Amino acid sequence: MKKLLIILLIIGGLIMLRPINEIIRNTVGNIIHRGFVVTGEVAVDNGDGSYDVFIAEEAKAYPKVYTLARNPDLVVGDKVRILYKNGCKELPIILPPVKPTELIKLFESYFAPDAQLFNYSYGDIWRGQTFLTESAHTINYIELLLARRYSNSVPGTIYIEIKEANENDIPINDILTSGETNGDTLPYAIDNPDVNREWRKVDLTEYNLKANTKYAIILHIIGGTSIHSAGIWAKMNGEPYPDGKLLYSTNGGSSWLAQSLRDCGFKIYGKAL
Repeated sequence: MKKLLIILLIIGGLIMLRPINEIIRNTVGNIIHRGFVVTGEVAVDNGDGSYDVFIAEEAKAYPKVYTLARNPDLVVGDKVRILYKNGCKELPIILPPVKPTELIKLFESYFAPDAQLFNYSYGDIWRGQTFLTESAHTINYIELLLARRYSNSVPGTIYIEIKEANENDIPINDILTSGETNGDTLPYAIDNPDVNREWRKVDLTEYNLKANTKYAIILHIIGGTSIHSAGIWAKMNGEPYPDGKLLYSTNGGSSWLAQSLRDCGFKIYGKAL
């Protein structure tokens, strides 16, 4: 008789747990389409993965509400989202918290409002610009002030690479992140170099940059000639960029010359670390 009672208790427990397990197995997206979401406030942490919750400003806390969060970190007083599965108030569950969207913003930059077409790149002629990070942040994409040289210039794919640079502004070590853009879609500048230029966005694989560190933006294309070239715009008037230098390579990036006469327009976008 005692053994039978234990079996019945186990079966009863499994039946009670079944609705919760079924809810947890569903994806959040599917559940939301089938249910109803309201707000609530944690009243009690029961210590077993469930919480008593004041739901929709009710005066009495609803007991034993479980959560879809894998590693819940809820404390009394936390605001939560409550899902009624299939709109049934007898089946509440706490949805995982919504993480705030990480803000991508502009970090280092050098604007070039008064510029001429400069820094042609083709074949083994590579160009670049170094910059100094003001703080630790990711780099997600950059914008470079670019143009084609002539109306019949077809530079093709423009490759952008980011490397660390040494104290002499020379690129060193491996490529940290990279991206590319279609140079054939850039405006051509020979007719009107003061207007025909574009801040071209180039997406990069996210990478963490260290604070107070020199990095190099490297630009190159495959093959071509000086006619079939891409040009970075360089500022000719006003103050130069104080924390970096223009880069020039005649052997496909094997060696570099850092120049201080002109600087290229760039904008670095990422997220704070």
